[in-house]
Amino acid sequence: MIQNIVDHFYFVERGWLNANHFVFNGNNKVLIDTGYKKHLDDTFYLIRQTGLEPEKVELIISTHAHCDHIGGNKAIYDLSGCAIAMHSIDRYNIEKKNDWNTWWRYFVQEADFFPVSRSLEDGEVILLDKLELILIHTPGHASGMISLYSPEHRFLISSDTVWNGDFGVLNIRVEGSISPFLQQKSLEKLAKLDISTIYPGHGSIIYTARKAIYQCQKRLEYFLEQPERIGRDLLKKILLYTLLMKPGYTYEGLFEYIMSTFWYLETVDFYFKKQYRSVYEDVMKELIEKKLVLRDSEGLVTKLKA
Repeated sequence: MIQNIVDHFYFVERGWLNANHFVFNGNNKVLIDTGYKKHLDDTFYLIRQTGLEPEKVELIISTHAHCDHIGGNKAIYDLSGCAIAMHSIDRYNIEKKNDWNTWWRYFVQEADFFPVSRSLEDGEVILLDKLELILIHTPGHASGMISLYSPEHRFLISSDTVWNGDFGVLNIRVEGSISPFLQQKSLEKLAKLDISTIYPGHGSIIYTARKAIYQCQKRLEYFLEQPERIGRDLLKKILLYTLLMKPGYTYEGLFEYIMSTFWYLETVDFYFKKQYRSVYEDVMKELIEKKLVLRDSEGLVTKLKA
C-alpha cells in the first residue's frame, strides 16, 4: 500500500522482513529506509510507484542499521551516488564494519556495508522542502534508533520503537541489559508529543497514537515483571524472521539450523537454562497454534508478509 502523507511525501507499507519506506519526491529526493537486500526488485518497483526513480535518490535516511531497514542502501548508493545519513552510533558501527553491533552476524542476516556521509543527532531538524521533521533519538531496540516527528502535521515516523501495540525485539546480548530501560525512556519521550498518526517501521498506519504508545509501555512493563518474557518474545519473532528469510525448513531442520546460531543458543542459555529442545517445541507449538507458522508439503512456512 502506498499512501500520501503530505505533499510529495509517501508512506510505502511493506511487511515484516522488509521495513516500510518513506519517499519524498519534491525538490529534495529522499528515501527513508530501504528494506531487505534480497527483495531489491520489489523495493525499486514500489519506490517507482511514487514517481521517484532509484537512481534519482539524493539522500537516504536510515532509522537504524538493521538489515531490514538498510538492505538497499549500497545498491541505491551505487546507482545514484546519494548521501546516506544515520545516527552517529550506527554511523560508527557501519564505518568500523561491525556486523555484530548491527545484528547482521548475530542473527545470520544478509547486508552490505555502505558509505555514510552524514551523522544525525537528537533534536536536529531535517528540512524536506517546507516539511520539517524533528529527529528524536529513541534507543532501546537499537542503540542508534531514530524517530522523526512533524509538529505541524502531528505525525511520527516511529521505526521499530512503536508498532501497533508492540515494538522491535529487545536484544540484551548485543544492546546490553540497559536496552529495556532505554526503550522505556524512549516511549516516555514520545508519549509527551502531540501526535495524531504514527507511521511505524513495520505494519499499517496507526491512527490511535496515544493508545499505541500506551500499549507499548504496558507491554514493556509486562516484560520487566518477568524478564524471561523478553527472551520468549525474541525467540518467537526471530523464528518468524528466519522462516521469512529462509523458508522451507522441516521442523527438525529448523531446530538443527538454529542450534548453529549465536542468537538461539545465547537466548536460551540466558533465559531458559539451556533447555534448547523443550523451549523450541514450546515456542513452535504456540506459533503453530496461532497459525503464524504452517506446515505444508514444502516444509514450514509463515503467513506473515515479507
